[in-house]
Amino acid sequence: MNQHTLRITAHNQPTVLERLLQVTRYRGFAVTGMTMFPSNESNLLDIELSVSSEHSIEHLNHQLSKLFDINDVVIDDKSSQQYSA
Repeated sequence: MNQHTLRITAHNQPTVLERLLQVTRYRGFAVTGMTMFPSNESNLLDIELSVSSEHSIEHLNHQLSKLFDINDVVIDDKSSQQYSA
């Protein structure tokens, strides 16, 4: 299984985590860790999502970026390199 970490900036809405986890599950990824903190900017959340799967992380990145409340999704290459080494 491939391990990846995504850094996500999202609007602080009641349903944002539910949608984020639903899309992650539907795309065949297992959540292995998650941290979330209010961003320095008002009404935003900084989310770090660790996932594992045999599927392409770029596909999940693209699908999460389509969500209305998601501002930005970045694949953390450093974490991916640590897991694959």
